[in-house]
Amino acid sequence: MWILTSIFQAIGQAFTWVFPVSESGHSVIFHNFSGRFTNACSQLTGVIHIGIAIGIFVAFFKLFSSLLINFFGTFNDIFHKKFSLKNVSSQRNLMYMTLLSFIFFIFYVIPTGKYGNVYTMFHSPSYNKTILGEGFCMALLGVLLIVASSLVNTSRNKLPDWLNAVIIGIIAFLALPTGGCSFMGAIFAFAVLLGMNQGYALRYAVTMSVPTLIVMGIVEICVGVTKINIASAVIALIISVCASFFAVKLFIFVIKKRMLNYFAYYDISIGLISIVIGAFQTMFK
Repeated sequence: MWILTSIFQAIGQAFTWVFPVSESGHSVIFHNFSGRFTNACSQLTGVIHIGIAIGIFVAFFKLFSSLLINFFGTFNDIFHKKFSLKNVSSQRNLMYMTLLSFIFFIFYVIPTGKYGNVYTMFHSPSYNKTILGEGFCMALLGVLLIVASSLVNTSRNKLPDWLNAVIIGIIAFLALPTGGCSFMGAIFAFAVLLGMNQGYALRYAVTMSVPTLIVMGIVEICVGVTKINIASAVIALIISVCASFFAVKLFIFVIKKRMLNYFAYYDISIGLISIVIGAFQTMFK
């Protein structure tokens, strides 16, 4: 049984993280109908998150190699007094933007009394015995994807890069702990809405996803209340790496073929169904 659990959970988490359909939303809905109204995580979830990060990293190996070279190259430029924000390469500009976006994640660790910190405070409503909020977020994500898809190849006034990074950083900050929100999907959709092409928007989303997944995975392994054995961890890691790599390649194909609306329709359908069910759950809770 634990082998099947590792396999199906790894595949499910990988596909729902990479595709704009919300990993957290599906997790909350599943837990809700299985009667598990708790935000306690398992070590298996943490291992899978690290596996997803590895799979995405491998799929975009050239991108991350370039980002790392530019990251250390920046320190070299500073040391030799050659640092400049003018006429930077697109890869270095992406690195600067994602670093700026990550600044907002610092606020997660601010203490909030009984909730522990800001992250757990935002995350706690996801397990309140109703899927109303998750349904609303998933439906909203679907609408955002439709709007973003309709704006492809349209000319719009672009904001300064630093302002784009700030906006996306705030969106990512809100999306990560909120049930029903897709971290990669929200970043991708808003990046397109801000005037970036779909390829750059996807690179932005995966660049922010890998460090986030690694940190999440490490924390979940350390605080997970459900322990796993070595065999389960190895199987989950291998499956999640392969599944996320395949999911990324498939998502790239979907973007190139302009089929994002299919994900949007799925999000809206699941979202509306969850809203109806969640409304009844709220009434009789």
